[in-house]
Amino acid sequence: MENPTQSDTIEPIEPEKPKRVTKVQKKKLMIESLGNQLGIVSISCKQVGIHRDTHYAWMKEDKKYKQAVEDVTYNLKDFGENALLKLMKNEHPGAIIFFNKTRNKDRGYYEKQEIEHTGEEQPNTFNLIVKSVEEIKSEKLNNQPKAT
Repeated sequence: MENPTQSDTIEPIEPEKPKRVTKVQKKKLMIESLGNQLGIVSISCKQVGIHRDTHYAWMKEDKKYKQAVEDVTYNLKDFGENALLKLMKNEHPGAIIFFNKTRNKDRGYYEKQEIEHTGEEQPNTFNLIVKSVEEIKSEKLNNQPKAT
């Protein structure tokens, strides 16, 4: 067997250093995660590796980020409404009742509570006692336990 030459030896490969994820990239990842996690902030923050406070700070300081988060929320509302409508098409009674109570209130589909009072009306009486600061301090001192 021949001796290997320098060109035949295998040099160890150093693992690549993990690339630092920029703030812009984290914001994009956060928006994507919010969409995948149905808007749940805590799960999305864990996936992206940021604290919840960071997300809310970004919402305050970055109008584009805030708008993107609001778009995710709006799309989630559409998703929920679509699921509700599918249930209604399949004649799911709970979905139909819910829809009518929320969207058809103007047509009388709402619940209202009626409270009936059958007793005698009694006037409310309040006794107002006005005391000076000195009287209150004196009462506090007089009500303290005696030292033995």
